[in-house]
Amino acid sequence: PALAPAPEAAAGRRRANASRGLTLLTMAFVATVTIATSLPSSAFLTGQDMAEANVVTDAPATSVPSQSVALSAAPEATVVGGTDDAFTATTPQQIMLAQTSKGAGAFTNDINGTIQWPFASGVPISGVFGKRIAPCSHGCSSNHQGVDFAPGLGAPIQAIADGVVREAVDSDTGLGVHLVIDHVIDGQLITSVYGHQLPGSLRVKAGDPVKVGQQIGQVGNTGASTGPHLHFEIRVADGTAVDPFAWLQEHAN
Repeated sequence: PALAPAPEAAAGRRRANASRGLTLLTMAFVATVTIATSLPSSAFLTGQDMAEANVVTDAPATSVPSQSVALSAAPEATVVGGTDDAFTATTPQQIMLAQTSKGAGAFTNDINGTIQWPFASGVPISGVFGKRIAPCSHGCSSNHQGVDFAPGLGAPIQAIADGVVREAVDSDTGLGVHLVIDHVIDGQLITSVYGHQLPGSLRVKAGDPVKVGQQIGQVGNTGASTGPHLHFEIRVADGTAVDPFAWLQEHAN
């Protein structure tokens, strides 16, 4: 009769078989993990899944329309009102006065002063004292003897100081409708001239006394003028015209 295997030999065979089974199971697990981590996720999608995914990924991206802002340069300032003569500013004072012609008030006036500006409050200046190019052929000068104030047609004009009217002229040539007033200031004869006034606006006549701040007429465009403004002059005792802006800056109080 065949002999039964010894108990030790049978146990050895069982351990060997178990070891081979464990090894095969381990290899199968490793292979599964390798496949799962090596293949792209799409390998596990169905055809329908891929089609739906393509619908999403192929859709055009929504773009936000860009915005553009158009920047435009500020318009150039223009000279307000008229003037006797076109001018080119060269001196510091002329440059300053030219800047005030853009519309800002060129001065401040003390309505309680004994010497004042020809307007109760600051107005633009459209022409300065001195040599310049004459802008017209009907009497405009190339050597401007005054300053042009441009507050607008019809603006009230006032006497700069107490005085007596020397001339009240109704004309449409040269200075147009204008007044000449004599004053005694610091013991000296000073004459003020107010040109290109509105026809019919003069409120005084030759020989009339005037008080500082008294309305004497209105801004017009008569005579050798290119637009509504007051041509204002200051003349010293010998009749010489001086820069009225500088004179008023020094004497107005």
